[in-house]
Amino acid sequence: MNLSFYSIGRFCSQIHLTKPQAEMDLSQITFFSSFALVYLGMYLRHHNSLGCRFVVRPPEAQAAREYLARQRFWERFNFQEDAVRRENLHRFTTSTSLNDIIDIESGHHLGDDVGDQVRNILISNGLYRSPSQVGLMVGELVDNFVQHSRRNLGALALQYYPRLGALKIAVADCGIGIRASLAENPKYRSLQNEPHHKAALKALQEGVSSKSQGGIGFLDVRNAIDEMEGQMLLSTGDEYISIRKRQVAVGQMRYELPGVQIELFLPQGQLIK
Repeated sequence: MNLSFYSIGRFCSQIHLTKPQAEMDLSQITFFSSFALVYLGMYLRHHNSLGCRFVVRPPEAQAAREYLARQRFWERFNFQEDAVRRENLHRFTTSTSLNDIIDIESGHHLGDDVGDQVRNILISNGLYRSPSQVGLMVGELVDNFVQHSRRNLGALALQYYPRLGALKIAVADCGIGIRASLAENPKYRSLQNEPHHKAALKALQEGVSSKSQGGIGFLDVRNAIDEMEGQMLLSTGDEYISIRKRQVAVGQMRYELPGVQIELFLPQGQLIK
């Protein structure tokens, strides 16, 4: 079984959350997409912060088990966010690769810093078409986390698929989400009673912001995705939106996770090895 954008919600909804421990059965999982990895990490961080602990059955497939081990997944996600052990954080370094999951900590100029480092990774790996544009997109998403999530820690995953010649970038948090963030602005107060997807669609419009000093940044990312003929998947609460070939679709997540989780898919035509 693969865990991807379209299956991770169902997987999380089937976990029976009981205190003091809940069982997470990954034994039949053979592959994790970048989105599924950060979504699962945010799921753990959210419930850990509520006092829930998990007993985990690791994947039986050796490749999947080794993948989680390389990412130090359990060391970095299975603990309370308020008691983060900083030695377990995995930040951007000179050894960061195209296939890493990175912790992003809230801080000044974080978006610019992370965007620049993603651009440098693309350049060093010979993925030289529009590396600056990709860096700007990532920077926008990270800035959104810093400005709106109300959390100190999020996650970013990079995954390159050589057979597809495609790159996936996932950014996730378990903060207050788009609807609650926009509803802080009196102009959009009514959104707090609307479905999550309506708030997400509103955030894609020109000039929409929860604060007077700046937008959420999703519109810039959407425009870049359209230009690059890629795909953007965004989940918030119990709904998601998909943007592909300039078309927007809305769907239901099987699990309602706080915050915002996004995956960008950059196709072969935009990445030249």
